[in-house]
Amino acid sequence: MASPKIETIFVRENITAKVLVKGEGKPLVFLHGAGGNNWDSYLEELSKQYKVYAPYMPGTGGSTGNEELQGWWDLVLYYYELFDALGLEQVDVIGHSFGGMLAAEIASTDPKRVKNLLLIAAVGLWIDQTPVTDVFSLVNTPDELLAKMFVDVNSDAAKAFSTLPEDPKERVEAIVENLTALTEAGRYMWPIPDKGLSRRIHRLTANTCIVWGEKDALVPVEYAYEYQRKIPGATVKIIENTSHYPQAEKLEEVLNATIDFLSLATVTK
Repeated sequence: MASPKIETIFVRENITAKVLVKGEGKPLVFLHGAGGNNWDSYLEELSKQYKVYAPYMPGTGGSTGNEELQGWWDLVLYYYELFDALGLEQVDVIGHSFGGMLAAEIASTDPKRVKNLLLIAAVGLWIDQTPVTDVFSLVNTPDELLAKMFVDVNSDAAKAFSTLPEDPKERVEAIVENLTALTEAGRYMWPIPDKGLSRRIHRLTANTCIVWGEKDALVPVEYAYEYQRKIPGATVKIIENTSHYPQAEKLEEVLNATIDFLSLATVTK
């Protein structure tokens, strides 16, 4: 297996992207959620069978010039251009959370681009806007928000979010910032625009599997079945006793669901 490496790709003039590249074999793109946390083990295992491209979301990981992106559609075009720069004309895509919404948009608006699509706790299909301030109204304390993110608040995954300021408001702000990875400009990462995705997604022709945490309170499991109703032929896999980061709580089950889906999709194509 090739050693992990970071490639810096010029996407447009003055705009670069950092892409983590692991492994060999068939190309596979992973679009992380806005937090971007807790996926290292998952990607490491996938890289034993696939060449995994994991772009850093604009505004994270030191990519430059991304403050020039002007909104949702500019962000979608950014990923088209990034795929072109990587030579990925047709590819399998996995997307988690906000990255799942982007993956669904890419597959809906450019059906020839994505062969197989795996959505993990994807957001945004029915919510036009979810301002950051609304996150504060979801809970009374930071611990309650943490409990919504993880089934086991004492797990290693949850501990990644536990080094927080003591002031309650600052603690919540720190969780929100870590969860959404807001850009400096803050113009397109949040609020999350739907922009009509729910009216386009029926165009999606990729084989699609929808993976969800049974106890996901940030993006309720009912959303999985809404995606299934709107995407032709989609299947749903619920990971029991997990929340918004199912791979951090039951890595083997999420990996098995991923590999089983991609292997079956390859056979049936």
